[in-house]
Amino acid sequence: MNVPLRSIRRATLDDFPALHSLWQLENLPAADLDRRFKEFQVAESDTGEVLGILGVHVVGMEARIHSEVFAHFEYADELRRKFWERLKVMAENRGWVRLWTQHSARGWRECGFDPPSSEQMAKLPDPFSHVGTGHWFVVQLREERSAAPSVDAEFQLLKMTHKVENEQMLKRAKTFRILAMLLVGSVVLWVGWWGFKLFRSRDQLPRR
Repeated sequence: MNVPLRSIRRATLDDFPALHSLWQLENLPAADLDRRFKEFQVAESDTGEVLGILGVHVVGMEARIHSEVFAHFEYADELRRKFWERLKVMAENRGWVRLWTQHSARGWRECGFDPPSSEQMAKLPDPFSHVGTGHWFVVQLREERSAAPSVDAEFQLLKMTHKVENEQMLKRAKTFRILAMLLVGSVVLWVGWWGFKLFRSRDQLPRR
């Protein structure tokens, strides 16, 4: 279906009337979401109509789709795919590891959301686990970062950093010495040149 979509962007204060209207459409808690409006992404039509909104809560490197509302139900799956493209860009820019949701719509399943493994479920942030009563679905966006380096590895890294810094300081000091020598040499040459000129023109100087 050809959705008349112009852009997907972050919600602003100007979107409050449209946000409230859509929250009421799905009986969402507007009083709570008012304070969290910056979590919402807005799908806007060519004519400026808000076609749909998507709420995304971020905790550390984990993110959760917590609310979705569509002004036209027939556009829902297509808009989910458009929102998914936007979310992938956000995830890449912000380094998200996993994206969670309790929305089980076919559109999200087609985007790669599946029931989590036991290992993934163990990573569910506490703020997420305290909301909702449905089943969880997750997309693994990237591999976990490796464990923190050992003390020895950190010491070696610190040692290498100090070595690089010392080398840079020595290079700068050498450059300053060369510049200072050039400056002194220039002054000596300038004084010598003027001394030579005065010596040659000594007979032309006024005598007392």
